[in-house]
Amino acid sequence: MKFVTPEQASAETVWDVVIIGSGFGSLFFLKRYLQKRPNDRILILERGRYNSSEWQLENRANSDIPPEQTYEHGEGSGKPWDFTIGLGGSTNCWWGLTPRMHPSDFKVGTQTGLGSDWPIDYDDLVPYWQELERIMLIAGSSEIGRVYPGTEEYPQPAHQLTSADEIMVQKGNGNHFPMPTAKLSRSVGARGRCCSSAKCNLCPVGAKFTAFNAMDETLSHPSVSIGIGCEVTHLDVEGGNVSAVHFKNAGREYSADCDLCVLGANAIHSPFIFQRSGIAGHGVGRYLGEKMLADVEVLLGGLDHFDGGTDSTAINLSIVEEGRSAEFANSIYLVKNNLMHGFRLEPGRWRQTLPITLYVEDVFDYENGVFDDGSDKPVVRFKDWSDYAMAGLDHAISRIPEIFSPLPIEGVRFLGIKPTLGHIQGSLRMGSSIEDSVVDAGMISHAVRNLCVVGTSIFPTPASANPTLSAAALSYRAVDQMLG
Repeated sequence: MKFVTPEQASAETVWDVVIIGSGFGSLFFLKRYLQKRPNDRILILERGRYNSSEWQLENRANSDIPPEQTYEHGEGSGKPWDFTIGLGGSTNCWWGLTPRMHPSDFKVGTQTGLGSDWPIDYDDLVPYWQELERIMLIAGSSEIGRVYPGTEEYPQPAHQLTSADEIMVQKGNGNHFPMPTAKLSRSVGARGRCCSSAKCNLCPVGAKFTAFNAMDETLSHPSVSIGIGCEVTHLDVEGGNVSAVHFKNAGREYSADCDLCVLGANAIHSPFIFQRSGIAGHGVGRYLGEKMLADVEVLLGGLDHFDGGTDSTAINLSIVEEGRSAEFANSIYLVKNNLMHGFRLEPGRWRQTLPITLYVEDVFDYENGVFDDGSDKPVVRFKDWSDYAMAGLDHAISRIPEIFSPLPIEGVRFLGIKPTLGHIQGSLRMGSSIEDSVVDAGMISHAVRNLCVVGTSIFPTPASANPTLSAAALSYRAVDQMLG
C-alpha cells in the first residue's frame, strides 16, 4: 500500500478521484472503478489509522478510536452507535453475514404506507450480488434461492448446521436455510476455515473476508494513494460540483482538489460533511436508524445444541416470506451457535438451549438524525424504537412456537433488546428527486453532480437482513451507472 503524507495529498494538482472513508462502500467502489479506469489518480482519505490484523488481535480491538468519541448525543438521546474507524472500516469488525435484501424490501412504502420505496428494484442488484458472492467466497446453500431469486451455487459449501437446524430444514416450513456468510467453510490460501469461536469481529484464523486478507490488490494498486489520520471536515462546492476536499491531520488543515468525490464515511459522519459543506437535499442528516437487535432463548427438551460449524448457522425467513403488515414490522430469525447466554443449569441438560437473535425492521423517522450545532462533532438524536418495530418484535416472539414447532420446545425466554446492531443506515437516503431524497438511483447527489455517496447512509429503508452485501453491490452498480 502507498501511504502519503497530508502534504503530499495536498500537493497533487488535481486528483481524478478522492474517496472519503475506506469501508465496504468505498472499497468496492474503488475496486470496480479501477477495473474501468486503472490509470486514474485516486486518493483515499481515512480518518483512522492502519490497524493491521495482527494489531487488532493483539489489542483485542478493531480500532484505537472509540466510536462514541466522534459524536455527541443530543438532549434526551443516549442510544449508542457501533462502527469502526480505521483503514478497511467495517470490513474489520463485521461478523461476515451476507444474506441479500428480499424483493419486498424495495417497496416498503407501497406495501405498508410507512417509509419510502427504493428507486431501484431487486433485479437491478442481482448480477452484482452474484459477482460479489463469488469475490467474497460466500459459503451457503443455493436452496435459499427459493426466497432470494437469482441465487447461484455459492463458491463454498454451507457451514455445518446444528442438529436443531437439520430438523428445521427437514421438517419445517421450507424457510430455514444455512446462513450465507463470508467466513470460509474450506481453507483457501492463507485464510483458514471458520473456527466457530464466536470472535468474528476479530476472526483469529482469517476466515472472514476483510480488506487486508482479500482486497490487498485493490488497496495496493499503483494508482491508489492512502492518507491515514485525515479527518475530512467539509467540501468546497463551485458551480454544482465538488472542487476540493478539506481535511485535518495533527491539528493542521489541508485540502485536496478533485474531479470526482466519493463520500463513504458512515451514516453519522457522511451527513455531517454534507451539512458542513452546505449541500442541499431533502432530509440531509434525517431518517437515521437501524434495525432492532433482540435476543431470545428457546429451551429444548432432550435435544442438544452447539454442534454447528460457525457462529450463526442458519437464517429463518418465515415472517419475511409471509409479507409485511402495516401493523407490525418485518423480522428474521438467526440461529446462534455460541454460548451467548451460557449453558442451561440443569445437570445433563447444559446444551439443551437454542439462542436466537431477531432482526426487527424499524421505520426511519424524520426526527431521528445527525445535526450540526457549530461544533466539530455531529450531534445525534434518536427518540426510541417505533411502535411499529415494537409490534414487530412482539409478533416475532409470539410466532416462535409455531415456526419452530418441529423442535421439542419447552419454553421461550425473551432476553432483551440490544442497544445497537452496528447497521447504521439512512441520513442521506436514495430517491427520485431532491424533493424526497439526497441522492439519486445512481447514488449521485441531486445537488452536486460529481459527488457520489456510498455505504448504508443511502438506504431509504433498513431492509430485512444484513446490509453489507447490498452496500457493496450498490457501489459496483454506481460505478457502472457512472462509467458504463
